[in-house]
Amino acid sequence: MAKKRGSKRKNSKNMVIGIAVILLIAFSGYSYEEGYFPDEFYPGEKEEIVTGAFNIQVFGTTKASNEDVMEIISDIICRYDIIAIQEIRDSSGTAIEILMEKVKEKNPDYEYVIGERLGRTSSKEQYAYIYNTEKTELVGTPKTYPEDPGTDPFHREPFIASFRSKEGDFIGTFATIHTDPDEAESEIAALTGVAEYCMELLPEDEMIILMGDFNADCTYFNEEGPSPLRSGEYNWLIGNELDTTTKSTICTYDRIVVAGDYQKYYSGESGAIHFDEIYGTDQEMTEDVSDHYPVYAKFYTRSKGFAGSIDNLNNPGNSTETCDTCNPGEIEITGLNLNDEWVTISNKGKSSVNITNWRISNSENTHSYIFPMASVVGDETITLYSGKGENSEDHYYWNTGDEIWNDAGDTAELYDEKGNRIDSFTA
Repeated sequence: MAKKRGSKRKNSKNMVIGIAVILLIAFSGYSYEEGYFPDEFYPGEKEEIVTGAFNIQVFGTTKASNEDVMEIISDIICRYDIIAIQEIRDSSGTAIEILMEKVKEKNPDYEYVIGERLGRTSSKEQYAYIYNTEKTELVGTPKTYPEDPGTDPFHREPFIASFRSKEGDFIGTFATIHTDPDEAESEIAALTGVAEYCMELLPEDEMIILMGDFNADCTYFNEEGPSPLRSGEYNWLIGNELDTTTKSTICTYDRIVVAGDYQKYYSGESGAIHFDEIYGTDQEMTEDVSDHYPVYAKFYTRSKGFAGSIDNLNNPGNSTETCDTCNPGEIEITGLNLNDEWVTISNKGKSSVNITNWRISNSENTHSYIFPMASVVGDETITLYSGKGENSEDHYYWNTGDEIWNDAGDTAELYDEKGNRIDSFTA
């Protein structure tokens, strides 16, 4: 792994608290029913689905025999409703069974599906999905991505599975991968083909969620450069500013990328679980668990961007008043073209403002767009188009075939990531 230059968020490592404290945390009356987690990162609420991916790093019988490590890993898994596991290296098939025993001790509602052993060399790996059957269910039969005849784009082909929520209308097809570091650029590009294949597996306009250890940073991948997976059809929920490695490297290897009709369900909340801070592990114990942090993204079980319901969650008070004190700069909606279907947002200040996970909605809240990684530079303007295209620094695309704005008159409303209304514009 190469060290990354830049301003990613890196956890400070606690080098003082030892194994005795870890055991105290791990065994001090943990109860899933009580919803207890040391850092108050609870599993998703009843109307949320917590999804994510975790490269457990050489997960085999040796790691599975470490009780302290398994206690932490199983606890992490119980924070998710659907989690994809990478780098299972165990020809005996016993490591995953030991892990599931630990998970079921905490919550018996979890089940798993596991893929075939994959790899071009003698060192084979497997993927698995572990999911909470109380809130989700498997749809169809999981499968390994079928590469086109005569091609071999992946060292370890993605493992594909579809899930739906038991309440609400959330449904999505997931594809998880651990790319080969030396071929990360080409394998990440080839994931567009995987997404297109997954689109055929579900009803029209539903979600595709690509996630796993992409090796998408540092010397393996230019995270600021062009890629087919960076087109306007895809949204990278794990941004470049995060560090997903537990060692001295500062790299965003692990990613969650969505396509399709995700805007209706995405809560705007995603990130990495820095378990070393949660459990107070020293560096040695942290690396015994993994050299990766698990990543996550939360989705609503019902289409919260519609019928005003997204405000009820992101803005509990359901206030329709503009929050002047919430505006980090001088962000304004400066234009709305109802016929040509675009809205402009301007920064009247001098400093750049990060609007990642901010939301634009129409007056009826029947359509909402959540900005991916986005900033508005001082004295500059960005434009959000309803049509399809490839996002850039000052142009963003809804990528929908629908008309968003009412030609007879409509209002664009801008909300920050906490649901505070920043501005509105009527045309």
